[in-house]
Amino acid sequence: MILGALAPVLDDRGIPHLRDARFGLGLAGANSAGLRAAFLAVAPSAAAVNLATDAHTAVLGAHGGAPGAVIAVGTGSVGYRLHADGSAKLVGGWGFPVGDEGSGAWLGRRAIGCALRVLDDGGPPPEGLHRALLDHCGPDRDALLAWLHGAPSAKYAELAPIVLEHAGRGDPAAMALARDAGREIDRLALALDRSRRAPLALTGGLAAPLTPYLPAELAGWVRPPLGDALDGALLLAMGEAPEEKPAP
Repeated sequence: MILGALAPVLDDRGIPHLRDARFGLGLAGANSAGLRAAFLAVAPSAAAVNLATDAHTAVLGAHGGAPGAVIAVGTGSVGYRLHADGSAKLVGGWGFPVGDEGSGAWLGRRAIGCALRVLDDGGPPPEGLHRALLDHCGPDRDALLAWLHGAPSAKYAELAPIVLEHAGRGDPAAMALARDAGREIDRLALALDRSRRAPLALTGGLAAPLTPYLPAELAGWVRPPLGDALDGALLLAMGEAPEEKPAP
């Protein structure tokens, strides 16, 4: 499938053979020695195949190939810093449910947990954010249990827009959760650079929606990304950015 999709791209760029092409790839899991070796073992022959993690290509794109840091916040979350000597530091990215702090999945899991506790308390009927979450996940206990059973991270991340919509309306519970997410992102940022001096960008689908809820110090630190991970992969393919060194 991938090779088929590449054919028109190669034609468009006047590259007659795959072996003449240069590739920069940013793939999740590329920091695993086993997965990396397995991928390269089946990769087709090309002029160059520069494989890195998606975090590496994200930071290259965000800072135009220069040293800097990035926190990607989407369904999951991860922080990555590229130093001037080419070494890197990776924080977070442990995956759902134990990690991915501040992400859509983390926010959704926290939110539905709060809504279920309100339901269990037996007080006034849930309203606002809690009512919206329960309506989304199921009208009764059986439906809620069915929704929760084996729910993957992407399913919990579906709830994040509901939280942020209600936070924008001033719902206290939603605003508290959004601020909690902002504090978790700040924790990742501090793990990358305690001095708060490295250029830092937030990327991913929740970067902009969560910006109003970041702690003040973090909001004053972050800068808009210059580009995205695709831009970073292109720099990598052209040899205009440092290759990835294993992150500790």
